[in-house]
Amino acid sequence: MNISVVGLGVEGQQATIALLKREHRVYASDINRKIDLSILNQNEINTELLDLEIGSHNLDKIFKSEAVSVSPSLFDKDICKKIIEKNIFLSDVMTKHKNIKTIAVTGTNGKTTTSHMIYHILSNAGFKVVLGGNGGGGFSGYTELVLKANEEEYDFMVIEVCDMTLAFCDYVFDIDLVVATNIGYDHMDVHGSIEHYTEEIGEFIQNKTAILNKNDQNLLKITDKSNKTLLFDKYQEKLNLFGSFNLQNAEAARIACLELGIRENTIHKYLKSFKSVAGRTIKINYNGNEIVSGKTDNVDALKAVLEEDKFDIVIIGTPRKHETCRFNILDFVKEYNPDTLIIFPGLDDITYDYAQYINKLGYNKDLMVIKEIKNIIKFIDTAKNKKIFIGGNGQSKITEITSKLF
Repeated sequence: MNISVVGLGVEGQQATIALLKREHRVYASDINRKIDLSILNQNEINTELLDLEIGSHNLDKIFKSEAVSVSPSLFDKDICKKIIEKNIFLSDVMTKHKNIKTIAVTGTNGKTTTSHMIYHILSNAGFKVVLGGNGGGGFSGYTELVLKANEEEYDFMVIEVCDMTLAFCDYVFDIDLVVATNIGYDHMDVHGSIEHYTEEIGEFIQNKTAILNKNDQNLLKITDKSNKTLLFDKYQEKLNLFGSFNLQNAEAARIACLELGIRENTIHKYLKSFKSVAGRTIKINYNGNEIVSGKTDNVDALKAVLEEDKFDIVIIGTPRKHETCRFNILDFVKEYNPDTLIIFPGLDDITYDYAQYINKLGYNKDLMVIKEIKNIIKFIDTAKNKKIFIGGNGQSKITEITSKLF
C-alpha cells in the first residue's frame, strides 16, 4: 500500500519503521525542520520505499494515499480532521483490530507494569494476546500495534495508553475495559492542570468498564463517568517485585482479569511468576550494596519508590531540555536529603541546569555529576554496604546501568 505518515515525533518515526518493515511505500513528513530523527536513523530501513520530507507537508501526496498514520499530537488539528473526512485515516482503513476485546491501561505511573501483568496472565492462561502502545513508554507505537492486530487472530488486545494520547486512542481503538492506575503531576504543560487531566480521564472512560485506583482522590471524582466502575486497592498475595506501588498494579491486573472471566487461582498463579519489566523498578544486591533501579521520570513515581526506604545514594537521570516541569523531581530529592546525589544525562545533557537548580534549593550534601555510565559503575564499585537508588529520566540508560550490575 501507499501510506503517509504525518508528524515525525516518536510515534511518527515508530510508525514509519513499522510500515517500511512490512514493505509499504511510505511518504513521511514533518513541518519542523529541526526534528530529531534519531529513532529513524538508528534503524535499518528500506530507503527506496521511503519518501521523506522535512519542513512541510505535501497535501497532494497525503490525500492521494491509501491510508494515513497521523501523530497523536496532531489529532485535533485540521489536517487530521480532513484525513478522517476522506476516510483514509489508518485505523479506518484497517479495522480488524476493532473486533478484538480490548483493555487499555492509562494513568501517570504503573502503566507498563500493569499492562504486562495483564498480558502475562492472559497469555499464560492460553489466550492469544497482542500487547503494545505508547511509543514513548518502551513499546513500538500505536501504528505497530494496529498493524500487528490486523495481521493475525487475537483473543485480547492490551494497550498502554499515554496520558497525552487519550482522545487519539479513543478514536483509533474500540476499547472495552480501561484501567486507570493513578493521576499525578506529569505533563502539566500539556494538561494545564490536574483538574483538566482528571476531566480527560473521565471522558476516556465513558461507555466503558473502568477499573480505578481507590487510593487516588482524583479518580474517585469520576467514578460515575463509566458504564461500570470497579475500584482496586492493594494485592494481598506476595510478588517478586519491589515496592507497595506494585501491589496496586497487581490488584488492578487481578480485577481486570477477573472481569475478563479468568479464574482467581489462575490469576494468583501467574502473578506469582511475574517478573519486573525491563527498565522498571527492580531490586538487586551488588558487592554488598542494596540497589533499587528503575525509571521514575516524574515526581510522583520518584516519591513512590523513595518513600519505601531510606537510600544513602540517589542517582538521577535528567529529562529533555524543554521538560522543565520535571525539575520538581529535585524538589523532592532536596526534601529527601540523601547523603550523596549523583546526576547523569538521562535524556538530554542538562546536568549543569539540574545541578544549579538543586544548589539553589539549598541541598548541601555530596553532589556529583557523572556523565558516562562506566564511571557510574566505577563509583558504585567503591561503595560499601550502601542503599542506592538509580532512577529519574532516561529509561535506556537506566536499563544499561542495571544490566551491568547484574
